Amino acid sequence: MNMKTTLTVTSKGQTTIPAPVRHKLGLNKAGGVLQISFNEQKGELVISKPISIDELSKKLSGYIKPGIKPLVDADAFYQANRAR
Repeated sequence: MNMKTTLTVTSKGQTTIPAPVRHKLGLNKAGGVLQISFNEQKGELVISKPISIDELSKKLSGYIKPGIKPLVDADAFYQANRAR
């Protein structure tokens, strides 16, 4: 579902995110953190919720083959696998 709305920007550059959008983003009354990116070619501003470490872990776990041990010590891995 796409939601479109119009935002007003104050003289101080501030705006308010409408309640339905805040609810969809999971932002509570205490606030939250959002990412912002600007595409100069399109003149497009995108505001999004950054991915949490738990969400990232869940996404990445789908790429790990069963039986493979996780890399916990990069230096030890490098030392064991470097060209001699």
